[in-house]
Amino acid sequence: MFSRYVDVLSNLPQYSKNIFRHNYFSWLISQCRGWGRFSYGLLLFNLVLQIISLVQSFNVAPIQSIISFIGGNLSVACVIGISNRSGIQGWAGALSAICIASVGFTAGNYATACEQLGYLLFLDLFCILDPKWNDNIQAEKFDRAIEWLYYALFFVAAWAVFYYLFNLTNDPRVFLDSLNLAMAVTGSLLELNRKREQYFVWTISSLFTIALWTQTMLQGDGNFSLIFSYGVFFLNDMYAFFSTRGWFRTSRAK
Repeated sequence: MFSRYVDVLSNLPQYSKNIFRHNYFSWLISQCRGWGRFSYGLLLFNLVLQIISLVQSFNVAPIQSIISFIGGNLSVACVIGISNRSGIQGWAGALSAICIASVGFTAGNYATACEQLGYLLFLDLFCILDPKWNDNIQAEKFDRAIEWLYYALFFVAAWAVFYYLFNLTNDPRVFLDSLNLAMAVTGSLLELNRKREQYFVWTISSLFTIALWTQTMLQGDGNFSLIFSYGVFFLNDMYAFFSTRGWFRTSRAK
């Protein structure tokens, strides 16, 4: 995976032509075609939930509600795009990351905001520059059971560091917020090493993120939008786990 980063950065002028090529927007639209019924169903289901959240919270915080609405829809489009190996994931991920980071900073969830900016810089932008970024990725299982221990220790160490750092801020939910960032970094490390076990980390991460934004909403700093979107992520993960054509039978990124 690191070789892909080196290749893109070393040939940036060439890869930038992928964005400015003829019929680029038509190509992006075509990337939303041919998905399975479940994927389209999740998109529609999430859209309905996001509209409910927008109507419910608009009078209280209109700007934040609109940003959350956009981020909630685009983040689901990104994850479903990843599941379908679609080039739309780059732009959907980048724009949703900006929206969610903005909401995170406003709510005081600084670790989650940094997580989204990390996705933007180290994944979404590269997916935009290289439309084949996720092509031909073959995920592998752990070779030894002790690898679970290595990554578990990495997670604990990362959580301790993030908890200490963000505890120096006025983050009102530093426990869950730093935990989510540690989960994301651990999942990203597994992804870079192309390990199939990253699936479990992303699935568990969805649950903890739902808990974070639920607590955020209950404390008056958020709404249902991101709770809904991460709930849809979890449903997508469950489908990937049980489906014979799903991610766990092949691979998943982000």
